[in-house]
Amino acid sequence: MKKDLSLLNLVLLGVLTTSVISNQAVLSKTNTVMGIQSSLPSISSKFKKIIGGGAKLSGDLAQDAVKLVFMQGVPEVYGAELNVDFDQVQSSMDVMKQYDPDYGRKPLDLSAEELQRYINIDLKISCEYCCGADSIIFKNGKAACGCAHSQAMRGLTAYLVKNHGSQMTDDQILAELAKWKSRYFPKQMVQKMSTQLKSGKYTPDIASLLLNIKLPKYDGANSGPAPLPSEIQNAPGMVGGC
Repeated sequence: MKKDLSLLNLVLLGVLTTSVISNQAVLSKTNTVMGIQSSLPSISSKFKKIIGGGAKLSGDLAQDAVKLVFMQGVPEVYGAELNVDFDQVQSSMDVMKQYDPDYGRKPLDLSAEELQRYINIDLKISCEYCCGADSIIFKNGKAACGCAHSQAMRGLTAYLVKNHGSQMTDDQILAELAKWKSRYFPKQMVQKMSTQLKSGKYTPDIASLLLNIKLPKYDGANSGPAPLPSEIQNAPGMVGGC
């Protein structure tokens, strides 16, 4: 019996060690993606403390905005099959933009019904921090911007509509685009989230990130400008090339 318990303890110790190493690797990749350098230890530790607390909302407007916007790990449904990861922004962008119907190397041919869904979704999201377009497509479904961010978002829309259209609603697909947009423009999207949480007025991209989430009541809502969390003041304005 004692021999069995010793063996079990060794196995559990091995699992714990592997988990700690994996977590450190993820944090290291996160720092690289966010542009947080080792010369900024205080900012890095504060930001990691916020996101390390999990998705549970605290009622602190600034910290909740970070948690709602900043995504990590492999996306469900399509992440493994496309080999994309929220902690590997540029390489994931390169994968997804291949499927952009206008600019991609592997454009997907959408049926009339699929094309209409594609249009309905992509008219609700823009790449305003890079190319400044009102949405990533025109009303006829053609690309409104050729930057890499919008190519990747259009490519992902086409891929999900084509391959997972029966599993995902338009709102759920839009939420995936918004998650990636948040990784492309972390500073701006956290500020946008905090502003809209405070005002109670939401754009489609921010609203999609709040699907099925019960929000706490935030003190000072509807009074004055929302704060930009100090933890990401030195985060880059843009991740991934235009």
